[in-house]
Amino acid sequence: MSAGLAISAFLAGTVVSLLTSFLLVSRLERVGERLGFSEALLGIVAALAADTPEVTAAVTAIAHHQQRVGAGVILGSNVFNLAVLLGLGAVVAGRIGLHRKVLVLGGTIAGWVAVVTLAVVVGVLPAAAGLALALAVLAM
Repeated sequence: MSAGLAISAFLAGTVVSLLTSFLLVSRLERVGERLGFSEALLGIVAALAADTPEVTAAVTAIAHHQQRVGAGVILGSNVFNLAVLLGLGAVVAGRIGLHRKVLVLGGTIAGWVAVVTLAVVVGVLPAAAGLALALAVLAM
């Protein structure tokens, strides 16, 4: 594939990704408003929808006995999301104001998943148990 074609495909993919993300968020807000969902719950649902490729890659890696790859995908995507998405949003907006409940819920879930992931990577927990524990907190 030539460099020009690769760049064109990348730009087209970026545009499609941004448009579908906008559609997801706008529709999710409408559904959440109708059903009375809190901002925290909407955030978790949006994150689950947006991170489906990473979760799928991690589960596939773990199913193929590649625990370190699976954990790396989850940790890497979370680090990217926190560092780039929140950081860029804060730089553009100048300030981000979140309700305390959003921080507590998000922090608790992120902390739980980080500890479980670390336990799997270190070898304290088997991969299947780590996956079950991570899914349990997300199911709640």
